[in-house]
Amino acid sequence: MLLRLKLKELYVERGLTQKKVSEETGIRASTLSGLANNLRTSWDVDILERLMVYFELEDINQMIEFHPPRHIEEYIQAFNKQNE
Repeated sequence: MLLRLKLKELYVERGLTQKKVSEETGIRASTLSGLANNLRTSWDVDILERLMVYFELEDINQMIEFHPPRHIEEYIQAFNKQNE
């Protein structure tokens, strides 16, 4: 996975639990769990915005990190095969 949400790190930095974030944001705990464990292949923009506001983040890079592929050509070929 090239994009990863840093929710677990945000929980730790802020001394929060997933349950508390769920209660205070109205986002289901199961949704947060999937996001925090990077099990989702797509993210709801409304949820990301709500989390950005909740954690008082100013830059999306504080929530998402990108790990570029080591071999870009191989990644592009694999991506193209997936979408055929």
